[in-house]
Amino acid sequence: MSDTTPGAGPTPDPTEPTEPTPGSGEPAASTPPPYTPPAGQPAGQSAGQPGTPPAAQPTSGPDYGAQASQAAATLKAGNPLDLGIIGAGLVAFIASLFPYYTVSVEGFGGGSANAWHGFFGWFGALVALVGAGLLAAKVLGVLPALPVPVRTAVLGCFALATLCTLLALFVTPGGGCDDAGLGLCDAIDQGHGIGYWLALLAVIAGTALSFVRRSAD
Repeated sequence: MSDTTPGAGPTPDPTEPTEPTPGSGEPAASTPPPYTPPAGQPAGQSAGQPGTPPAAQPTSGPDYGAQASQAAATLKAGNPLDLGIIGAGLVAFIASLFPYYTVSVEGFGGGSANAWHGFFGWFGALVALVGAGLLAAKVLGVLPALPVPVRTAVLGCFALATLCTLLALFVTPGGGCDDAGLGLCDAIDQGHGIGYWLALLAVIAGTALSFVRRSAD
């Protein structure tokens, strides 16, 4: 039996949704605005998802090749006398590694030893190298403060090296020969090799150049 009244239309079911009538004044459903990612988040990435960390930039260490080239250029631009002093110290040290002391025995041959077998030989070469190193550090601008002027220190090093090298001419490793008059020492000849004479010339030249540079300053 229908719940209708004669002459009246059907009663609408309250459970059924009613569509808004156009022009009835009810707002129509609006489309939500598109999602805009926050600053720093790439487009197309969902909210709350962590971004990809930027790639680490490679770190470059110190360029030792460039530093060496710069140091070489600075030395080449230095005073020629300073370069001669530095070279003299290097030559004296290198010469100490060559035959410095020699000995020969008649009928048995001979042998040689470098400067590092006798005190005055190696000490003179080492002091000359120290003098050259001090001057090179001064030219490169990396020398710390010294209690004495640099030129005086360099001259002192080469003068001491010359003195030690001259003493090495008379003082040989093992001392002299003493055969108690038996004549055996006549068959033994002790001398000096090419390394000694190169070192002697180098330290003398270094001393002379150091004196000239100190007087000029």
